[in-house]
Amino acid sequence: MTQEILLIPDTCSIEDFELVKKYIHDFELDDRDLQREEFLVLKKNESLLGFGRIREFADMSELCSLGIIPDQRMKGLGKILCEALIQKALHPLYLVCIIPAFFEHLGFHSCDSYPLEINEKLHYCTSTLVVEEKYIAMKR
Repeated sequence: MTQEILLIPDTCSIEDFELVKKYIHDFELDDRDLQREEFLVLKKNESLLGFGRIREFADMSELCSLGIIPDQRMKGLGKILCEALIQKALHPLYLVCIIPAFFEHLGFHSCDSYPLEINEKLHYCTSTLVVEEKYIAMKR
């Protein structure tokens, strides 16, 4: 077993949340209506390795603001976090991303029909978080 497999996502402390907000800004992730309780963090020896959140709406959940600290990427940490976030979701789960292949391995598929909140997220991403890659809506 690799050491990363033994890591368990945990709730986000007040101290963690300050660092998470800094990384969200640095990584240019969705920073709208950040609520500490929505986040899970992955840490090793008190060092933050990654974070992500589930936003709950009336009839759907959204996985968003997922980030792994750059020197910790490509170690399977994103998968560990996503699997825990998937378990946290209360409703059908959607996301908007530029790396659909990563999420396909977690059971997500691209979709053309989605709730208003995801339509608004696509608009937010394409107008505010502009990147070369195409944003894709996905559902699990």
